[in-house]
Amino acid sequence: MSFAEKVVVVTGGGMGIGEAMVKAFAQEGAHIVIGDINLEAAQKVIREIGGKGLAIPVDVSVKEEVDRFAEKTFHAFDKVDVLINSAGITQLPLSILELDVETWQKVTDIDYKGTYLCCRRFGKEMVRQQSGSVLNISSVVGVISVPLVAYGPAKSAIIMLTKILAAEWGRFNVRVNCIAPGYTLTPLLKGAIERGERNPETILNRTPMGRLVEPEDMAQAALFLTSEKARYITGVTLPVDAGFLADGAWVAYGGYKR
Repeated sequence: MSFAEKVVVVTGGGMGIGEAMVKAFAQEGAHIVIGDINLEAAQKVIREIGGKGLAIPVDVSVKEEVDRFAEKTFHAFDKVDVLINSAGITQLPLSILELDVETWQKVTDIDYKGTYLCCRRFGKEMVRQQSGSVLNISSVVGVISVPLVAYGPAKSAIIMLTKILAAEWGRFNVRVNCIAPGYTLTPLLKGAIERGERNPETILNRTPMGRLVEPEDMAQAALFLTSEKARYITGVTLPVDAGFLADGAWVAYGGYKR
């Protein structure tokens, strides 16, 4: 899957899943634009891919910053072929009675509003040029119930936004798809495990393949969904989760033997 001379924009490309996607697309020949609130991390990734790209600071939850991010991208390149909305944060598993409204707002603003604003701004250009592919990043917790009262609903909203935009932009040859990562060994998850906020054994015990996913697994799915090989796929949410969602209610029957 060659992306030679394609312009690929990745928010949150300075670390984790976004970083893996940047490196995968760069390896396929793409011109990369990273938008990240951590400019130093984004610049480091650009250096690691040989300097073929731009790193632009942006807070995706702020419309004016997203607009500036887009303007700088279009100043450097005359098109955008792929937009990957990977910027996001998570939360502690707290009851709605305990989670403060400020944290709820921050998670909602970055995870959902940030995706919305970037789709809106870069999608406008894709509709104008009548070509492009958008890939949003949701989560398995956007599909099932977990005690994440801000993060879960925000990720669910991303899935619905994906379907809406796929329907609206299909006639302009703009595809919009979504990946729902399972528990992925990003720096974010590794930190949560080290702090005792996530128990890997609990996760693995209800994951059919018995493993945590790697960021590179997301990158390979992204390459496919945004390529010509998926030219008639739009509006879908693809779980990349080692079977986590397929587990369903096996626990009620004693689980499955390893």
